[in-house]
Amino acid sequence: MKKRFALLLCVMMIGMMGLSACGQKEQASEKVSLKIAMVGKDIKTACVIMAKELGYYEDENLDVTFETVNSLPDGLTAVSMGKLDILPYGVIPSCSFISQGTDVVVIGGTISEGSEGISAADETYTELSQFEGKKIGSFRMETGHMVLKGLLREAGVNAEFIYLDSQQSIVEAVKKGEVDLGMVNSGYGYVAEQGGAYVAFQVGDFVSDFPCCRQTTSRMAVEEKRDGLVRFEKAVLRAYATYINDKETTITALAEYSGQEKSYVEAVIYGTEDYDNAMIISIDPNKKKVADFYEVMKANGDIDAETEYDINDYIDPSIYEDALKALIEEGENVEIYEQLLEESRENNG
Repeated sequence: MKKRFALLLCVMMIGMMGLSACGQKEQASEKVSLKIAMVGKDIKTACVIMAKELGYYEDENLDVTFETVNSLPDGLTAVSMGKLDILPYGVIPSCSFISQGTDVVVIGGTISEGSEGISAADETYTELSQFEGKKIGSFRMETGHMVLKGLLREAGVNAEFIYLDSQQSIVEAVKKGEVDLGMVNSGYGYVAEQGGAYVAFQVGDFVSDFPCCRQTTSRMAVEEKRDGLVRFEKAVLRAYATYINDKETTITALAEYSGQEKSYVEAVIYGTEDYDNAMIISIDPNKKKVADFYEVMKANGDIDAETEYDINDYIDPSIYEDALKALIEEGENVEIYEQLLEESRENNG
């Protein structure tokens, strides 16, 4: 009887411990609502989109809603005011706002590179000297043209950057000969090629892995919703693993979301034999590269060179790294996440 009683007591204690652990887990994963600023149906935020389309946010007990904004500055303003939680686009507005003292924080990446130069002629630019005297159509929120402007300035090459209001306007200006080259991104080089233009270069041919879209949130969200932000990164990273492992699921999900043809999605996200995709999907906040870009913007005169605000104080890689560590502990796609964690320590150390 004593043995049976001891055994029963042990079972009851184990059960109570299990219930307690279950309760703690449930409390730790309390549902968090996050509002994400989105611009149209652009698929450059591929992993953010896929995480929603494939139910990964729900798996992390997140209530994620996409809120359409008219522009990146509008989106970042809403984030800084706490009306929205994350802007997964652009690095220019993040750097600009931070240089003026707005307390927003870069916590992750979306894509790197992504910028293409198009031409009316079938030509290839491989040397910076080829840009001497060229008129280059651009739009202000496009990262690659700022990187190229910095490279040309450092090389002593004179080129004129002419600002236009849209990528379509840039393509038309190239076709009409109003500019020699046009800077586009988000796979618009593929669209331009379908219309008879040519991709003459990618900015990534001259400098690799420069930051394009980042994930930016507010300091308040980092302090008050950190656990939710970690779970958001986990869901986005799971989408990244799907992008690596399952091309068909990725293409289907993005095509259904955007309404674009699968051929377009494949070209822009993976590339084809005829089109070399410029965008590199990367969830890493890449603190070092963002800090480098901040300095480029200062040197170009795009932000105040004498700003008192250090960009390094406004980049927090720990949320991304905590998400990677949690996924590694969970045991799925460990090889992918361990490699990303190793790269993160190099990129953000």
